[in-house]
Amino acid sequence: MAEVIAFLIEHFQDFDACPPPEDLGQLLEDAGFDAMEIGNTLMMMEVLLNSSEFAIEPTDGTALRVYSAEEADVLPQKVMGLLHYLITERAITYEQREIVVHALMHIPADEITVDIAKVLTLLVLWAHKSELPVLIGDDLMAALNGNAVMH
Repeated sequence: MAEVIAFLIEHFQDFDACPPPEDLGQLLEDAGFDAMEIGNTLMMMEVLLNSSEFAIEPTDGTALRVYSAEEADVLPQKVMGLLHYLITERAITYEQREIVVHALMHIPADEITVDIAKVLTLLVLWAHKSELPVLIGDDLMAALNGNAVMH
């Protein structure tokens, strides 16, 4: 999935310039991506980008995210730590964090890693046309190449 997302970000700097899913699937297939990888990415884009119920912003900067029992069972501590770090550094909004958590809950638990969380975060930021601090952006982008260093 990371390779497909990297391809999309590289070829469509503006998310709105992406073709519709049926055309995008064909484009990705023509680019040589595996059908399963394409399907997973398109499904994840659908989950991420149709998550409108998360439009909440705490007014207090000291808000604490309490994970449900199901989330705590599935999400590794390092992933929760990454999301907390990104919120603390104002690299993502509360809404974007909730979208990433929602997307992660659609992935098999044994496949959830820090790098997957970074890739999904990049996808959300790309779709929302968000800007990132340079160092955090560099580290998130490194997850696309398997060279991530931030923990």
